[in-house]
Amino acid sequence: MEIRLEWLKAFRAIMQTGTATGATAIVFRTQPQVSRMISGLEHSLGFQLFTREGRRLIPTVDGLRFYSHIEPLLSNFDRLPGFAEDIKEKRGRPLVVAAEPFLLGNLVPSSVESMYRSEGTKFAIDLCVREIGLWVSRSNVDLAIVALPFTQTDLEQFSFAEVELVATIPEAHPLASKEVVDITELASQPFIALRQTTLLRSQIDVAAVGAGKPFRPIIETGSGATACELVARGVGVSISDPILASSFRDRGVVARRLTVPLKVTYGFLVNPSAALTQILQMAHHVVDTAISVAGDLVTTQPSVFERIAGALAHQKPGAPGDDDPSSYDRSAGGPDTFDDDDGPV
Repeated sequence: MEIRLEWLKAFRAIMQTGTATGATAIVFRTQPQVSRMISGLEHSLGFQLFTREGRRLIPTVDGLRFYSHIEPLLSNFDRLPGFAEDIKEKRGRPLVVAAEPFLLGNLVPSSVESMYRSEGTKFAIDLCVREIGLWVSRSNVDLAIVALPFTQTDLEQFSFAEVELVATIPEAHPLASKEVVDITELASQPFIALRQTTLLRSQIDVAAVGAGKPFRPIIETGSGATACELVARGVGVSISDPILASSFRDRGVVARRLTVPLKVTYGFLVNPSAALTQILQMAHHVVDTAISVAGDLVTTQPSVFERIAGALAHQKPGAPGDDDPSSYDRSAGGPDTFDDDDGPV
């Protein structure tokens, strides 16, 4: 089977733009050349990658599965010049951190800033998407921050916190004057809902039905940040992750507790071959940031650091040094002892 790198790049460019014409600006080839590359790739693979709808190319199920496997390879290939420059200049490799979109609004940038300022760590930040097959392979990322459960991955999973969702309301709205909001009060307002494919939607719908007043959304979105933006514009009210909602505080969005708590579990996806010291440092910065932003809306699990260290040490025996838990220094942002209690702090 012949698979050329230029074919894979053309395939990814169409996945990114939706058309062969759009892909030409990325791969610097003409539209007929791009089309021939895709035909060559499909012939070599023995299955169809796209179906055509008008001028747009729609990926097939096989195409999506294939893309989930080749995207990490191409991402690493794109990073080769940077890796070579790091080797040339005797710099350490970046810590590759990924996260779901709603966590990229506040939690991840704040944690990255904190670790960069204290440790001087070089980062590469990536995006993970639930809807596209098997998301992360171990060659593509060191640490990801996601909402659990997250089944589309082969990385090790560790829960680290439970976060209580909040009602997000425009500051001028009558409900903003209340300390706690009942879900039935939100259901009677213009409601901005997450799509039914999102992790939180079913939980919110079940709570509303249980309260006897199901939601009838005026808008549905797959993005929590978009929902908060619409709340900031006074379009309606919503239910949001509290850390994401906090980044809209200056936009006039207030967050209020719900009478019946709805919760989401945060977790780490960890590459067993990653440098343990950096993983533990970053994990600490993420947990500390979650506590500082969400306050008593978040319940963390102190044992997560011990669980990560134990799992990575079990899978990859290491000599004392960068990958040895005993070398993890409290002054560098991590614990010198681990708590066996898995309960809240």
